[in-house]
Parts: sequence; C-alpha cells; structure tokens
Amino acid sequence: MGLLAVLGLSMMTLAPLSECQFDDNPLRHLDEAVETRQLDNGIRLFWLPKANKQSITLASRFAVGSRHEAPGQTGWAHLFEHLLFKGSRLAPGDGYSQLMNAMGASFNASTLFDDTRYYSRIPAEGLDFTLALERDRFEHPQFAAEAIANQQKTVLAEMAQTIDNQPYFRAAMTFLLSQATDTPYRHAIIGSRADILGADAGSLKAFHQRFYRPTRLSMALTGALPADIETRLNAHFGGWQAPAPAQSRETAQPDEADVTRQEVKPRAPVHGEVTDERAPWPGLLMAWHTVGRNHPDAAAIKLLELALFQRIASGLERAGISGKQSLLHYSLPLEMELHGMTNLVLVPRANVSLDTLAAGIDTMVNQAASEPMKGTELCQLKQLWLADYQEQLSSDETLAQWLAASPATDHAQPLLNPWLRVRDVSEHDLMRVAQRYFAGHSVRLDLKPAWHTRLGKGLLEWLPESWAEGLEELAL
Repeated sequence: MGLLAVLGLSMMTLAPLSECQFDDNPLRHLDEAVETRQLDNGIRLFWLPKANKQSITLASRFAVGSRHEAPGQTGWAHLFEHLLFKGSRLAPGDGYSQLMNAMGASFNASTLFDDTRYYSRIPAEGLDFTLALERDRFEHPQFAAEAIANQQKTVLAEMAQTIDNQPYFRAAMTFLLSQATDTPYRHAIIGSRADILGADAGSLKAFHQRFYRPTRLSMALTGALPADIETRLNAHFGGWQAPAPAQSRETAQPDEADVTRQEVKPRAPVHGEVTDERAPWPGLLMAWHTVGRNHPDAAAIKLLELALFQRIASGLERAGISGKQSLLHYSLPLEMELHGMTNLVLVPRANVSLDTLAAGIDTMVNQAASEPMKGTELCQLKQLWLADYQEQLSSDETLAQWLAASPATDHAQPLLNPWLRVRDVSEHDLMRVAQRYFAGHSVRLDLKPAWHTRLGKGLLEWLPESWAEGLEELAL
C-alpha cells in the first residue's frame, strides 16, 4: 500500500500551493502536552498522558551501542540487550518474561549503532510493578554462566540467519564498513563470532558498570498515566546512584555540541564488487556518506533522500529507473549520531546492465545538484514528510521511542523541532547538499552471482527487450 493510500490522501491534497502552508497544529498540540524533567542522578524523563487509553507504553534508552564497544568486545551491546531479559535480583532466570507475560504486557528491545532501546506496553494498573522490574534489571542484572552461554548461542544463530545465510549480505556489509574506518562505526552491530564467544561474567559486569548508568538513561511514557507520574518515576529511579566507573578502554566520544559542529569532508567515489555463488541474480548497491542526525545539513538530506529514492513519483520513477530498468529498488538510510549513509539497492531487469543503472542514478543525482527544485514541489515534499512523521507518531510505541531518543538540544520541543528544521529547508539547501554529499561522491558496489548466471544475464542484455522480458520470467 502506498504512502498516500495509508495516509488517506489524494493527489488533490498535494495540489501546488502559491505559498507553503502546513497544518502542523496536531503536532504542536502533541508537543505541548509532553512533560520533560531530569532527575538529580541524570536520568532524562518524558511523559505524555493520553485520554481514553487503557495501557501505558514505556521506552527506555541507554546511550550504548556498537560504536561504544572496545576492541575485542564487538557485539557486546547487543549481547547485553539479550541478557537483560535473562535474570535480575528480583526476577532471576526467565522471571522478567514470566512476570510480564502474566500481566498481559508485550515487550521487546533493539540495539543500534548509538544506543540500546527497551520498550513495553503494559496495563495501566501494572505501572509501579513494571517500573520496579525495570529499575531492578537495569541496576542489578545477573550474569549466570548458563544464561550467558545460551544467549551467545542465540546471538550466533541470529547472525547466521539474518546475515551469513543471506546472499551478498555479509560481503556487502563488510565492504560498507570498510568505507567508514574514519568514523566510530567501524564494525557491525552484531559483532564478530570470536568477540561474542569471548564474553564472560567478569567482563560483562565491567561493561554493565561502564555503560548502564543513570546519566546514560532516558525514559519516555505515554498512555493512561496517573496524575502523580512524576512522583512515581522519582520514587522508583531517583535513588539510583551509579558507582564510580571502572577503568575502561572506551574511546571518548564527542558530545552533542561537538556533533553539530563537525566538519564532514567530501569523499572520492568508490567502486567495488563482490561475488556470491548462492545469489540468483545480480544487484547494485549505491551509497553516499552524509552527516549525523544533529548536523545542520541533516534535515535537507532527509528531504533529498525522500525526493530521489522514497516517495510516490520519486526521482527513480521519473527517470525511468524504477519499473523500466529495475525490478526492485529499496532505500533505508542509516542515520547515526556522528555519521550518516544514504543507500539504495537496485535489482536490474534482464536487459539492463549494472552500468546502465549506475549511470541513470548518477544523472539523477547530478541534476539535483545543478537545478534547484521548484518551490511548489518542495512544498509538496515537505507536506509528505510532515504527514508521514505525524503518522509515525500516532503509534504509542514509536512516539515513546522517539521521545526517549530525542537529543538534549530538543529538550524543550522534542517532537516539534525535527519538523521545524525540515520546514525551513530551502531549494538552495537541497541543491547544496546534493553537490556536497552526493554528486561525484558515490560508493558503488556491484553484487554479482556465479559465473554461469552472469553469463546468462549478459546474453539477455543483448537480446531485444520483448525477448528478454519473457526469458526474465523464466530465469527468476
């Protein structure tokens, strides 16, 4: 289902406007209802009461992700995420899962480059019980040898299923990470097999002492919140005083002020290739190094990505790349605190070469860098961004996670400020970031199958289009 259908919009909604006019009042009202506090121990709190709700959504974010891992400890942030469901002082073993399931709660977690996020949806009457469990597992996790061994096996099985058993994935991931050795994002979130197996109770306790601290925690709650929610949060978490940090090998990271001032140097184009005998068809990966999420250029880059690769009638479709030349295209930009990467994966049609696809992308990007977007088109682009953003925030889980992950610079207006930065992007801003980060700065990786598949594909590229399309169906 397309974005317009999901939002219930028609093309008439996006008719050209003489001036940019946006209905962002729902977003403003939502932001005005958010309460923010910081406890004396450094924990940042956000809460947003919602009428007519029977449940509460809780999101907890710790500022520890794969970029914080020391050499020899890759994948530990993710491994630790697993272990926090496997035993604490009040809920040993599988006690956390059993107690939450008995209450009718749902819960999960995710580890990213910059942070680890825990989230749950609970019945309103279970708030105090859940807060007690959260404080306990964050402050007093257990590190039973059996639990560590079991979760090491679970993580390695996840690595095999999601990475090593997927054609091209491991090689493409390794190639992209090799292009980021001058950033804090030098290794995969999942880590290496050797490092995961090297974790033991002593080293994991030190990891916990270093990173699972009040100053690294932000929490957000939304839903059927009681009037005394601030008092309850302070009662459960205000007394958590972290011990002095153990000596660590952690590399110092820039603070948020440094992030916004970072100077990103343009990069020379890169072209590589990988071969995977298991793959049924070739593909093309294009990527561009950009900026961290708090950089002044980040908002313009978001809009440019939307215009070129993601929205209805994107640049890909207008250029004839989508459908006519490509069977499939997919873009999921990586937005980290200290770096960014726009990426695009394309699967060519039978009679289209990877060089043809790459040339088409380059032409499209060069046009964006040389011609300012029309004002009416930019208005429509911002309307789409705002509509999609507000749709995302209609989910309590997404809303809570967004609040918990908001930077300190947005503390006063955590939901509104991201939109205001997008709203203020100009046509020349789009052209400028296209010149600085995209045109002539691509990372190209050719994804190639076994030689016999490449030979057959090469023959199809020489056939008339009608013949190639028929054989394409047979080949795939």
